Amino acid sequence: MASLQPKFSLETLLEQLNEDELRRFKSLLKNVPLQGKLRMTSWSKVEEADGKKLAEILMEKSPKYWIRSVTMNILEKMNLTELSKRAKAQIPAGALEQGIHDPKLGDMEEDLDVEKLGKKGGRRNTMEKPPLVWNNKFWRGDSDHFLDDVTQRSQKFIPFLRPKTPTQPIPHTVVLHGPAGVGKTTLARKVMLDWTENHVGQTFRCVFYLSCKELNRTGPCTFAELISKDWPEGQGDVSKVLAQAQKMLFVIDGFEELKVPEGSLIQDICGDWEEQKPVPVLLGSLLKRKMSPKATLLVTTRSEALRELRLLLQQPLFLEIEGFLEQDRKAYFLKHFEDEEEALRAFDLMRSNSALIRNVAPDNAYRDFCLALIGKKTLTHLTLEGQVQWDEMMLTMLCEILRNKQCSLQHLRLGFHSATAQQWADLSSALKINQSLTCLDLSANELLDEGVKLLHTTLKDPKCFLQRLSLEDCHLTEACCKALASVLVVHQQLRYLCLAKNDLGNSGVKLLCEGLGYPDCKLETLVLRQCNINRHGCKHLSKLLQEYSSLINLDLGLNPITAGLWFLCEALKNPNCNLKCLGLWCCSLTPFSCQDLASALISNQKLETLDLSQNNLGNSGVTVLLEALTQKNGPLKTLRLKAYDCNWKIQKLLKEVKEINPRLTIECNVARTTGVSCC
Repeated sequence: MASLQPKFSLETLLEQLNEDELRRFKSLLKNVPLQGKLRMTSWSKVEEADGKKLAEILMEKSPKYWIRSVTMNILEKMNLTELSKRAKAQIPAGALEQGIHDPKLGDMEEDLDVEKLGKKGGRRNTMEKPPLVWNNKFWRGDSDHFLDDVTQRSQKFIPFLRPKTPTQPIPHTVVLHGPAGVGKTTLARKVMLDWTENHVGQTFRCVFYLSCKELNRTGPCTFAELISKDWPEGQGDVSKVLAQAQKMLFVIDGFEELKVPEGSLIQDICGDWEEQKPVPVLLGSLLKRKMSPKATLLVTTRSEALRELRLLLQQPLFLEIEGFLEQDRKAYFLKHFEDEEEALRAFDLMRSNSALIRNVAPDNAYRDFCLALIGKKTLTHLTLEGQVQWDEMMLTMLCEILRNKQCSLQHLRLGFHSATAQQWADLSSALKINQSLTCLDLSANELLDEGVKLLHTTLKDPKCFLQRLSLEDCHLTEACCKALASVLVVHQQLRYLCLAKNDLGNSGVKLLCEGLGYPDCKLETLVLRQCNINRHGCKHLSKLLQEYSSLINLDLGLNPITAGLWFLCEALKNPNCNLKCLGLWCCSLTPFSCQDLASALISNQKLETLDLSQNNLGNSGVTVLLEALTQKNGPLKTLRLKAYDCNWKIQKLLKEVKEINPRLTIECNVARTTGVSCC
């Protein structure tokens, strides 16, 4: 196994992520099977770690090959393409592949057939890399044995997982069906994992995983392209693979998620694997055995889609997946609570609500919800996101938790939910009673203006202790800004407000400034990134900053302010302006903007961080700024700029600035595709 080269610095990579990106990185990290001692590490330590500390935890407790492969995978999922490419470039050729396909992960070369298909001397062909396919942890630190016991109960009924006998011919199509969250995908992926580890009774040369949800986003292609899109090195071997269809297994996951009109899959059938067709046609042809008729199919679906599926399949075997039985759930609680009495108490609470115990996925909710329900004081952070099928019940139970006098939650993240107005009203009511919560993150929810107005009465209550509120990407408009402004006037505990990625516009900013201008407003950080603000909005903010304002951090990134910079510079020149951090990342600034900014930097006595990255200031603009910085040893500690060509004049100015202000760090990052929030 290739060792991790010293110049591959995980710490450097993670420190380049802003707060939101680092949180997203941790969220994706939580969804991959952990390796080494990291499995035994408290997840709260990971949640609380900054980029540097997270790198230390991973390097200390995880195999190096695993760190390398997972980091690259997560960066790509976050669409940080440039950063991912830069990181890959630091790894010697072949090291990344060796790391991912290390023999310890179950890819022993001697287990393969004599004739290797795809990459010579490498792993078997599959649409997903096995280490990243199988999310087998209920939560961090759990062993695999409990899950094995549950899945094996269903696996024993899948014929091709048992030795073939003359009296029991093996059907080529097996359908796993059941309600959402019962474990169909888990079982299908476990089959794939067993195949990579040679635990499948019948020998398959190739296994392909086709997610119907992902197929909805795939345009017309050939069948050969479809099965090789995530296997580019094997494109030349497709004909060999398809010629031995009896040794192929297709796992078709989530049939009910395929978005096509009812009955359309049986209309257009294709048997030519080189003919370009819409993906649903190719999938229908595979299911009807016009394409690869001798291949084995393993299909997962919710029961409501069985009628449509029956029209396509020939002599399938239907298996209903039971998932967790009553005794499984009880054993689960006894296993993961040290105190048996506490475990049974938590189990009884969950059992009393049949909808919750049926729908909450155990791998990401059972334990934390139970701890919260029984008022466990050690649980201070709770994140619930991504499971839309149990939104209603989760919000109902969440409100019960928040009303509980023993609730110790301080930080609540509730993401990717689509709740009704009544449910938001219930949450708002519960927040009124709660005495512990200080941070509420509702980012990426369809809260809408109506939802903010419902929260408005709670936030105005003097008993509300919230200090941080994030409403990023909540589909808000200027219509909610009047309500938010009134909150800013009376809610003196609130220190941080994020409204990023909402179409507030200049009118919304004006309304917010009216609230921010009141002496009783104590807000310190305001994030207005990507809120459709131009020079008119900057004018309102400038007026606010020159009068009384508690704001010390202001993020205006990704707004086309251009000429609006002049108004902000006027504010920076004013001694009343208390800003310590100003984020102007990707704000359409030009070299002509720099003279005003240079003048402001000379006058200002408080600004410590200025983010101008992803603005085309050019060498002339950068020169003007550096010349201003050579005139005095000011308070500025961090200046972020878009990468530029260092000519001799700029190099000389950089040296002078460093001599005058050794505390100042000038960052020129060419790899970033998203901004580092100064807030």
